[in-house]
Amino acid sequence: MQPAERASSPLAAPLAAPRPAPGAALELLVHGVGGATATGMLDDPHTVRVTGDGIAAVHRRFVDLDAERRSCAPDGRPVPEAYVWSNLTSGSGSRALWLLLLPFMVVNLAHWMRPPSHGRDRTASGYGLLVRLVALSLTVLLVAAVCQVALDLVAWQCAGTRACAARYSWLRFLSPDLDPGGWWSGPGRRLALAALVPAAVTGLLWYLSHRTWSVYESAEPPPPGPPLTDPPNDGTSPPEGTRSHDGTPHATAPASADGPASAPRSASAARVPGPAHGANRSTDRTDRRPDHGTDPTEHPTEPTDPTEHPTDRAEHRPDHPTDHAHPAPGAPDAGTTPLARPGFWYGRRLVARLRAAHTAAAFLTVAAAVATPVGRFDLRSGGPPWLGAAGLLLLAVIVAGAAVAVAVICRRGRSERRLDRHPDGPLVRFLPSAALAVLVLAAGYALWPRPGWRSGGRLPGDPAFGALMLLQGVLVLALAVTARLLYRAGPAPRTALRGFGGPAVAVLACALGGVMTGGVAQRVADWLDGPGTPGGAGPLPGPPVLLTWQASVIPPLLLVTALVLVRLSVATLRRARAEAPRVPADYPDEHPADPGDPYAPPAGDTARARRIALTRAGAALTDRAPVAVGALAVTTLLFGAFALAGAWGTGEVPGDAAQGTPDLVAGAADTAQAAGSWLIGAGFLLLVAWGRRAYRDPRARRTIGILWDVGTFWPRAAHPFAPPCYAERAVPDLTWRVDTWTRSTRGRLVISGHSQGSVLAAAAAWQLAPDVRARVALLTYGSPLERLYGRWFPSCFGPDALDALHREVDCWRNLYRDTDPIGGPVRLTGSCGPAVDRPALRDPLAFGRTPEHPLPAPVLGHSDYQADPAFEEERARLLRRLWPGALPAPRPAERPYEPRETPEPPAGAG
Repeated sequence: MQPAERASSPLAAPLAAPRPAPGAALELLVHGVGGATATGMLDDPHTVRVTGDGIAAVHRRFVDLDAERRSCAPDGRPVPEAYVWSNLTSGSGSRALWLLLLPFMVVNLAHWMRPPSHGRDRTASGYGLLVRLVALSLTVLLVAAVCQVALDLVAWQCAGTRACAARYSWLRFLSPDLDPGGWWSGPGRRLALAALVPAAVTGLLWYLSHRTWSVYESAEPPPPGPPLTDPPNDGTSPPEGTRSHDGTPHATAPASADGPASAPRSASAARVPGPAHGANRSTDRTDRRPDHGTDPTEHPTEPTDPTEHPTDRAEHRPDHPTDHAHPAPGAPDAGTTPLARPGFWYGRRLVARLRAAHTAAAFLTVAAAVATPVGRFDLRSGGPPWLGAAGLLLLAVIVAGAAVAVAVICRRGRSERRLDRHPDGPLVRFLPSAALAVLVLAAGYALWPRPGWRSGGRLPGDPAFGALMLLQGVLVLALAVTARLLYRAGPAPRTALRGFGGPAVAVLACALGGVMTGGVAQRVADWLDGPGTPGGAGPLPGPPVLLTWQASVIPPLLLVTALVLVRLSVATLRRARAEAPRVPADYPDEHPADPGDPYAPPAGDTARARRIALTRAGAALTDRAPVAVGALAVTTLLFGAFALAGAWGTGEVPGDAAQGTPDLVAGAADTAQAAGSWLIGAGFLLLVAWGRRAYRDPRARRTIGILWDVGTFWPRAAHPFAPPCYAERAVPDLTWRVDTWTRSTRGRLVISGHSQGSVLAAAAAWQLAPDVRARVALLTYGSPLERLYGRWFPSCFGPDALDALHREVDCWRNLYRDTDPIGGPVRLTGSCGPAVDRPALRDPLAFGRTPEHPLPAPVLGHSDYQADPAFEEERARLLRRLWPGALPAPRPAERPYEPRETPEPPAGAG
């Protein structure tokens, strides 16, 4: 067994020691996107897993197992621990198949992009409801596409056409021409048999959601513990940076130029447990326990919901905004950000409810696809009246079941005020089973013999796909109006797209769903039709006309996207050209006094200056991402409306509809139709190929894991079939570790987070009790907290939330580089900004060759922040502030660097 894989029980003894050494200090390292190993993070080949499992765990160096007895590591520094969570997103090869769930993940992101409510509670609730309805439409779209392929293209068109069925031996028993009188050759029976495919897909989605639900959505925050008191320190001055038990800081001296991390605090500001604190301990963090009483912040007159558990009807209301909450005394400040609420990372009940509704809607979609054509035949053929009546009754049951599924989606949103452990009522729990029973009835109805019925043309899919696309457009427009109302209540200049980020992302989710479903239909139709062209000269009518129109607008959509990218590229090059002459000025200490110095940088080394300037300009593209996303979303919405109008207005594919028009128009229509058909199919195949390659190639799997690190940070609040939220495991892991270590050792701790690890660190700090949070310092580097999360998710990571986090932790320092495309400054307002953000680090460390860097220094960008001397300096300052005298003074930085302030992009766009 490798040292890094050793199971951990040795740490239990030191942590349970009755007399831990005073001044225990811990540095908890949290890696970022792309993953890391404990050996690399701790820079030691001998590491031990002290707690956790093979998916996510905390590791230590072997020599640090009993460090709590000594208050520090053998080398005199704080004890380093590494939390390794990379296997949550990029561990097994099967997770690469999550790419097929990309539209579900994207629409889930739209839920969390809501602007802060600022008192507009019902508007915020409406925003969440609209996103959940868009998510439900994507589930129906996916299942309808599978029905289109299995029921329409294969069972109805190909099996009913002699030329097509003759090419595939596995279809012969379904063909009335090749197997006359066969039991399965009737159209209704073919449809019933083909319905097994979409039913199996629905069952697979239910299984994946249930399996991950039982793992990811089940982690709970730590229970409330006894009040923390400092260990005796032999009469010396109290630890620097202490706070009162209610989380408020004691009086401090003014911050120095280096920020408050080096500012001494008054020695008289000792921590003394006061009566107020003792009185409040009985209710401290009571929202972490289930409460069966009435919450005064909820609506007590809410109507009775038959889907609820009878004991908690007064506890919640849909999507209750979290901006103006009033937590219990001593609880985390839930009014600052939803992430501070104890139930935020415990979405077990909501995901179960959404899974039931989406599964039922999927089964009912399959039942409708089977029963609709059979019922139409029974009503028009003049057959037995009871068959027609049975078909109408079955369709009425399907509509009623769909209404119940939509009602379940609309009735309740997230519950974040407390851990919602209550199960839903029987109506919700048995809804999928009832929908499956309806599907079985529909299949039995279709199996009834109907002599003389032959299939021809297409199944009635055009009206269904058109209505679904129209519904998605209406929901997205309503979402845009809602988002605008919320943004106007409290506009923030840095918010992406001025609050329209959520609607824009919802449009892209619908577009991705259309591309994937249309691509499957086009490729299967081309495969079944052989050398012919579906809908043209081939024997098959092909997929619905609307899907062909959707494919035809892809070439012009790609052209507009290319133009946007070209414009951004030109702007980047211009910025790099203007920046290049100023790059050497950032290295004034490298201009030698002696021209004969062999380490002197060449006076005309403009190539290196251009490379550095181009890297900085390329990193600044992140701030221009809203421009590209907004342009793509608007273009997609307009082209989608054009495709819907063309399909409904003409009833023909674009090439046939353009006949009789000028040659230029007709040629463009034919070209767009042909190119779009191949592009939409090729896009889907490329996605599948990428997933298959990632399944076999660990490096490709790591790349996909990086994308998933960002996309699956958020809980499944809108779509239950989205990839699981790894933060629902990672954040409780970090919270439990910090809470238990702090309470058992009475020590202080620095959470050191890089990239996405800084987001996890902030989320874990919000979940801590105030007395524990006051003993924690944050060191973030390469952090997207404001640059990505603060701009795109303002209701959770807005300026007020980050400012409150800075006030509630003991201290916080943030490092970033101008060459980093992901990390950036936190940009807190007022005096908080300089207190958190250190001026941008110099990258590369040296412009030319120097005695310290005889070889050209690399441009590090988003990686290797520890290589900069400023990192060690800031970490040592934080640790000295938490526990002065426990560490040696840090070495001075190699060279001071005070670069220009990073220019802010235009308000709302970049």
